[in-house]
Amino acid sequence: MEVKSNYGSTKNSLENDNILTRMQTELKLIVFRVFFLILKDEEQSIAIQIFLQVISFFQYLTFIFHRQLYVVWKNQKVSYQLYKFFGYFMLTPYFEKLNFSSFASMMYALIGIIFMSLMILLLIGYSNITKINSSYTWPIYILKLIFILFTTILYLPILDLFFQILNCHYDDNNNLINVVFNNTCWQGSHVIHGIVAILGIVLFVVITMTFNLLYFEPKYNHKDQLSKTSGRAKTFKFFYFLILEISFVLIDLDQFDYVAIYIILIGAFVTFYKLHIEQPFNHVAMQKISSVYAALMLWSALLICFSHYLEDIIFHGTIYAWLIGLPLIAFAISKKEKYLYDLLLMNINKTEDPNQIILLTNYIQKLLSRYQNNQHFNIMLDALIEVHKNTCQKEDCVFRIKKQLNQRLVKLKDENISHRDYQIHLLLGEIYQGYIRRHQHNVRLRINYAFYLLDFLKQKQQSLNEFNQIELLSPSLDNEFIIFRYKRIIEDEMNITQNETISGNLDVATELTFQNNMRQFQNKIERATLMHMDFWSQLQEDQPDLGKMNEIGSKINLAIIQVEELWNKIQKMTQNLPKAMRLYAKFIIEVLQDKDFGEELLEKSKILQAQNNKMKNKQTIQVFSSDDINFEPLPTLLVSTSSDKFAQITNLNLSVCNLFGYHKTELINRKINLLIPQVYAKFHDNYMEMFMQSNDQQKLMKERLVYIKLKSGYILPCYLYMKVLQSFDDNILIAAQFRTLRTFKVGCYLILDSDEVIESISSSCICNLFVDQKMISHRKIYFHELFPNYNRNEYLNKTGCVISFNLQSNIVSNSNYLQYYISDLEDQTQILFQIQITEISNEHQDQVMGYVIKLEKVSNEQSQILSPDIQQQLVVPNTHVSNFQFKYFPSKALYIGENQEEGNSARVDQTVIWEQSSRLSEETQAEKKEKVEEVKVEKINYAEGIRTLKLFDNRIQDIEDIRMSFSDSDEVQHSSVFQKNSDNPDEIEQGQRNNVFRNRKALNSTINDQQRPQVIVYLSWAINILMITVLTLSFTSYFLGLFLFENIQNSLNLINYVSLRNQECSQIVMNVQNLEMLRIGIWNMTETEAIAYEEEQRTELNNSIFALTDANKKIMLDDLYINEEIEELHSKSVVNVRISKTSFSNYDLIEATQQIISKALLVRDKPLKSMTLDDEDATFITYNLQNGIVFQFRNETNQYSYGINNLSGQNVEIFFIFMIVSACAFFILLIILVMFIFQINQIQEQILQLFMEIPEKTVKYLYNKSENFISNLQVGEEEEVSSDLSDEEQDEHKELSRTLKSKRKRKIFKNTNSFHRSQIIIITFILVIFQGYFLLNYFLNQVTYNNLKQQIPELNVTARCSSFYRFVDNCERQLFLNPNEPILLENAYQVVMDNIQKNYEIDSDLHQEHAKNSEIQNSNYYDTFQQIFMLNPCDTFVQNGYTTIEFCESFANGSIEQGMAVAIARYFENVRYIMTIYDMFNGHPEVNFSVAARGWGRFRNITNDSDNVTNYIYNLNNFKQTSESRIMQNVFIKAAFRYLLDEFLTALKYDIEVTQTQLLAVFIVFEVLIFFVYFIVWLPAQMKMTRDIWRTKGLIMMIPLRVIQKIKTIKDFIGILVHSQDK
Repeated sequence: MEVKSNYGSTKNSLENDNILTRMQTELKLIVFRVFFLILKDEEQSIAIQIFLQVISFFQYLTFIFHRQLYVVWKNQKVSYQLYKFFGYFMLTPYFEKLNFSSFASMMYALIGIIFMSLMILLLIGYSNITKINSSYTWPIYILKLIFILFTTILYLPILDLFFQILNCHYDDNNNLINVVFNNTCWQGSHVIHGIVAILGIVLFVVITMTFNLLYFEPKYNHKDQLSKTSGRAKTFKFFYFLILEISFVLIDLDQFDYVAIYIILIGAFVTFYKLHIEQPFNHVAMQKISSVYAALMLWSALLICFSHYLEDIIFHGTIYAWLIGLPLIAFAISKKEKYLYDLLLMNINKTEDPNQIILLTNYIQKLLSRYQNNQHFNIMLDALIEVHKNTCQKEDCVFRIKKQLNQRLVKLKDENISHRDYQIHLLLGEIYQGYIRRHQHNVRLRINYAFYLLDFLKQKQQSLNEFNQIELLSPSLDNEFIIFRYKRIIEDEMNITQNETISGNLDVATELTFQNNMRQFQNKIERATLMHMDFWSQLQEDQPDLGKMNEIGSKINLAIIQVEELWNKIQKMTQNLPKAMRLYAKFIIEVLQDKDFGEELLEKSKILQAQNNKMKNKQTIQVFSSDDINFEPLPTLLVSTSSDKFAQITNLNLSVCNLFGYHKTELINRKINLLIPQVYAKFHDNYMEMFMQSNDQQKLMKERLVYIKLKSGYILPCYLYMKVLQSFDDNILIAAQFRTLRTFKVGCYLILDSDEVIESISSSCICNLFVDQKMISHRKIYFHELFPNYNRNEYLNKTGCVISFNLQSNIVSNSNYLQYYISDLEDQTQILFQIQITEISNEHQDQVMGYVIKLEKVSNEQSQILSPDIQQQLVVPNTHVSNFQFKYFPSKALYIGENQEEGNSARVDQTVIWEQSSRLSEETQAEKKEKVEEVKVEKINYAEGIRTLKLFDNRIQDIEDIRMSFSDSDEVQHSSVFQKNSDNPDEIEQGQRNNVFRNRKALNSTINDQQRPQVIVYLSWAINILMITVLTLSFTSYFLGLFLFENIQNSLNLINYVSLRNQECSQIVMNVQNLEMLRIGIWNMTETEAIAYEEEQRTELNNSIFALTDANKKIMLDDLYINEEIEELHSKSVVNVRISKTSFSNYDLIEATQQIISKALLVRDKPLKSMTLDDEDATFITYNLQNGIVFQFRNETNQYSYGINNLSGQNVEIFFIFMIVSACAFFILLIILVMFIFQINQIQEQILQLFMEIPEKTVKYLYNKSENFISNLQVGEEEEVSSDLSDEEQDEHKELSRTLKSKRKRKIFKNTNSFHRSQIIIITFILVIFQGYFLLNYFLNQVTYNNLKQQIPELNVTARCSSFYRFVDNCERQLFLNPNEPILLENAYQVVMDNIQKNYEIDSDLHQEHAKNSEIQNSNYYDTFQQIFMLNPCDTFVQNGYTTIEFCESFANGSIEQGMAVAIARYFENVRYIMTIYDMFNGHPEVNFSVAARGWGRFRNITNDSDNVTNYIYNLNNFKQTSESRIMQNVFIKAAFRYLLDEFLTALKYDIEVTQTQLLAVFIVFEVLIFFVYFIVWLPAQMKMTRDIWRTKGLIMMIPLRVIQKIKTIKDFIGILVHSQDK
């Protein structure tokens, strides 16, 4: 048999909510638990509070004297100093002199502190709160200290620092830059910093707002610093600060400063209203501090507004007025006491605003607590009493009634409280009760009332009930926390001391709660029993599903915990609960199989029941308010006694409708007389009025027999019980409860008026007297018309007598009912009835209003007072008729029959038989079981006489004997497991103490010993190692990546320095050559022009020297390692330098460059006449920079490119190694974690497999026990529980023993539990995500480095182009000056010709490399390259100050305007053309110069001799092509490539920064993910797995102790479990 249950469908269970709702609820509970502990701590001193508020006010003044707002005061000398002074209380000014990176680092440090506080909060929230012995534990203390600092002196500094990251505006160039640090906003890494700052603001504001909203004491206590009405005022102040920060960032204060001033003024005014006018603080000093703070805020806001509009117009020196007003206002506010006269003079009866009532009650409490030290408050209390006396319209007002006070309140009255104070407290209760009835949904009002119940009336249970009711009103977060906190406080106090006595006398609220809890208790027991049935049913399957068993078992564990918690909760209310105790005891015995504890509870319930049976006038109505009437099973209605609704029905339950036949709407607001027969209704109102005057409740509460009138008009006798209730409007309600009579005899009822006319009849008169309501309503029918022999005086006695009913009367003979009920009408002329007559009298008027007649049919089995003639008529011969009757038992679903002998009996109506059979279910459980045994059919035992034999111990034995021997050995072993020497009494006693199987309590304490399982400890260590590994790898990879990127950027800088050095060396050579040519006279200049030209060349030479010195210094000081070749160039003497024509020396490259610099300095200062071609200094420069040094320059440039290329590849390999290491580490950890997960699952599976050892018959027996219990529970038979060990229980013991000795069939089980698989999947998914971070980290770095490697050749070419083009030009001119001087240690002419060809090759390489990189190149540099080479670069040259727009556009016939690609090609052609002319002149003095020059140059005898070749070659320097090339090289080519190189390096660095930004974003997200996984996923999962193991272990307690003792496997497992726990 399989039982379906719905135990998983409870409304309040979080299991049915979605995951977001569960997470929200869990997070809310964590926050509430932590704040509950924080509020247990003591507060700081007043001095500390004043200090914190002063610092906080100074920080607020930074808005008043903002860096862009202090000029509003129009006295900058003073306001600037105040701006600087108040800035010292913030964080941002300390970083203004530092760089943006330091500022961002501080932001991340603060975010780290915020996350640390969250970690502490979650750790405290997830930890076992019961283990925290003191609120002074260091995590709580640190968390509280951090939160207090966050909400005082650190709030504005931290908030301002976050907002300054976002404080950006557009500059003159329309670039968005940071206001403080002038950094470009929302580009590069600033995007990440900005997003993190926004998230930090949101997180920080949520934390501080939550703390301000929850961190206060809601109860009135003028001595507690935290006592205030709510935390919303302070929360608004901090929200106002947030609005100020936002507005100051978004608003341009230079143009819209008035908007900021308005925001300051409005916020200050609202803050002043909330902190000073509303006065939220109950502590006097704290309120004064807050009032002063708010007043000074408002004063500052008013004065800055005043200064903005009126300074220098009407007044002067507003800032001085502000300074003077600060101490004056502070003194005035601190000394002034606020008296709320209007609040006390308010007419309470006419006020409908609940907020005014809250203010009034709070102010009354303030007056009561402080009037002893303030005479004015004392007078105000007296005035309150007089006002209330004059305005109260009720007769039972506190100050107007003269009758004795309620006895309960008198007992609670403190002897130290004066009578006036006590009455004022009662007035508070009256106010609360009156307004709660009208405003039931006002949460704050009801919370105050709950505090009133708790503090003044000392009714903890009622206060707890009130909090429970408020919780259903969907309160706000702060009110929800108040409810949570005080429910915990009240429950903790009730655990220590019980408020109620053992007699069980409960107040109304407690009784209501008890009834609700009792209903829940029964439902939860039923739910837990159904779960047990499902569990045992699953175990009976052919292949039990361990997964489903574990799932059901975990729910069973939770259900039992809920039952136990509710039982403990019920016990706290009262100890007098025999019904609940019997139910719980039976549940423990039948379902939980704990016979010892269950019987102990049963004995206790018998004692309590015996005590309760002695109580008289036991109440039967359990209704205590109008709302609870629907919970009553019996027909119950409420009748009002107010003047406007006197005797009207105000409420009723559906049972009343079923009883009377009315709809509910037909009875509401109708008089109760509608349900009363007319003869009673005439004087019923008088009875109610007299009751209201006498107030005799004892007389009212007695049960009595009454007659009610149904909607059909018929009457029905009922028992009536009444009870007085109090309504919401202070009127009295009368609860009336009806209980129908149980009649076993055929009869009917009639009501006669005083004239003996039948006025009302019962419906049974139809079948007995054949008269219905319609007949008596159409005409008057006298009673003697039906009973001619009727004589009233003869029948007015208690026993009555028999009367004859005449069937021949006209009324009866004409009735249509006669033929249906009398079959032998011709033979029967009369029917005998037993008659009883009762007078209906009006006691107050002393008159008889009518009569009630009860008629019962007469049968032989009754002893009646009969007249002799009637006795003679009743004599009938005895006949024995055997008939078969059966009875139906709903709980057993059985029909039980028996043969009965029927003797002489009068014929009765068949309805009586039905009534008797319908009441068979009222027999006791013992009677039922006896009859079941009587009719039990004995089944045929086909196995009788058949024996199973088995070869055992070398002989054939009966298998039952073998089983018995094993069972006996188990029992012997059980008796000797924990005692080694049975002869030693001490050891026996010690063994019994250590024996966990001695009773169920000892076993339960062992099994449910909630120690942390060892496997969970190991798993926790593995997870911690995993997290440490992940953190270590992530931090190492990220910061190592930053270091590697920094090295790459430094390497790029070195390329720039090297390129600059090469260019400046070529520039120095050119300047030296120009000076030499000037001395020779090659340049066709006047003397003045020559002097200017010499000065210009020396200036350029000086600038190049300084630039070369700076570049060489940076190269020398840089300690970055690129490769061995560069290290060799910089540290070894590998450069062959010619000192003179005959001497050479080796230097390293840095020293060689330094030699060039020193010689250049000499040349710079050397007279022009000394600048001969044989000058050693000049020759040193020109020779070495065109031979030995230039080789190493080129080598170094190439090595830097190769080095960066190699570094990029090495860096990619490093991140690949990180990826592989992380993958291996995660894989190993995954295997370890999976092993632990499987071990946890194996532990649970081993425990569940223990149930496989239980014989199937035992499982069926346990299932039947639960089924019988639930059947009895559902039909309401739990009352008939006996604690005696009856014969039935002995039979059950025997049955259990028989099942244990039955054959144990090894079952094949299955395990569909996928939880461990889900855990493995989740862990694998998390580890995949972790590995995904390293994969993403690797791919981001790989893409960046690969792109960099691909662009390095283009960078190398770009860096070489300018210096190489200049080198080619210098070599050509050196050839002209000294053709015999070698270049590159080779023939000068051949080298020049080769260089001309290389010009084309380098230019081609540049464009080819650029084309290759077009898809991966930075868009800005790509546009720059296009602008320089393909478009018009003149605008760019002009913007950078290289030339003018006119010269650029007109130079070289506009070739520059067409792009540097055209210009450079023209430059190449000019150089090649000059060399063509050189070939014509060199060695050919006979050549006609004019013909060869073709007009491009004019011959001039420079050498003043006849050496035509030398003159021709010298004159080549004045050709138009040569001059054009010289200018193009010196201005445009130099500018173009320097600009391109800078932009190229900037683009590469920007790409690296973009990658760094991406890596930073991924790193932050990853660290947050780690935080989320550990604190949000792992810690709850750890707790869940621990609880699952505990719950699975707890399933062992489902097995009866007798079963455990008989099964060796289970016993051994428990022994191992005990041993492991001891270890």
